[in-house]
Amino acid sequence: MNLWLAISLILAVVSLYMFVIETYFVAFKLTGLATKKIKFQVASLFTGSGFTTSESELIANDDRRRKIAVACMYTGHIFSVVIMGLIINMFFSIGTSISVGSFTDVNFTDWYFIVFYVALGIFLFVLFLKIPPINKRFQRLLEKIAINATKNRRNTNIITVIDFYGKNAIAEVVLNRIPSFAEDVSLSQMNLTSKFVINILSIRRGKRTVEVTRDTMFRKGDILVIYGLVNDIKTAFIDSLDDSSKAIIVNQDNELTLLNNYGANALMEVDVDEVPAELENVAMKDSHLVDRYSINIVVIKRKDQYVFADKDTIIQKGDKITLFGPYKSISHLFKNNDK
Repeated sequence: MNLWLAISLILAVVSLYMFVIETYFVAFKLTGLATKKIKFQVASLFTGSGFTTSESELIANDDRRRKIAVACMYTGHIFSVVIMGLIINMFFSIGTSISVGSFTDVNFTDWYFIVFYVALGIFLFVLFLKIPPINKRFQRLLEKIAINATKNRRNTNIITVIDFYGKNAIAEVVLNRIPSFAEDVSLSQMNLTSKFVINILSIRRGKRTVEVTRDTMFRKGDILVIYGLVNDIKTAFIDSLDDSSKAIIVNQDNELTLLNNYGANALMEVDVDEVPAELENVAMKDSHLVDRYSINIVVIKRKDQYVFADKDTIIQKGDKITLFGPYKSISHLFKNNDK
């Protein structure tokens, strides 16, 4: 391969590499992952360094983030192989050019020089996009494109966690829908502080920032910056869109109701229309729910009576079970995936 063509390909691939990293950064951001945590995790995933922290659980315990992470790892490996191959090819090209003396016979109007100029221009443009103020605007553009590409964009508010402070967080909420408690009422009439542990810090409306007063009203398209409990922010601006504080997940056999979530764990209620195969006619002592799934039965409602599960309790069809454990484990078990 011609030396200048090899250099051109390296510049083009590195430019694409940096652009794709920005794309994954925005993808994680739209799932609500804190901005400060994203940069480290994307760098770790994309470079395949294998460096992990307890923060990686924020990705591993969320289905959407896990899918993005897998794609990020595959993409990173592909780029690593391609870039290393091109670098090796470039060194071979340098050796060939020296041996045949082609360095002295250069015509800067040859087609491969034109390719080099284009690749260099793209590379410099991508570096320009890395300048902090420009990069911030570029990420917002990518976010806007991603939001507009979402099928349910008109029916769903988007929460992006900027940073965590224990159970609290500073979050940005894009109001694609006004929650029922906030329709045609001012902040003082919403009674946010009495219903939820949250505070509205600022409101961005278009290109201007709206002063937050007791008379301020929400409008569709507003971008709110909020401080408060993560669960309360989600309850106020996601769950309340359905006029309910509960999220209903309808499965093929059983209905699961999310009562509350605690990180990777959740408190859930299950209407048992069909007993999972591995729990059918099996007493709690033999079910291995705790050992295998880390699931604990809190209480069982059976024919309007509450039954506290002991070692001999058997789950029956028609039971309404309240249980606590990893959301994914509960969802997997009661979807009856083994049938």
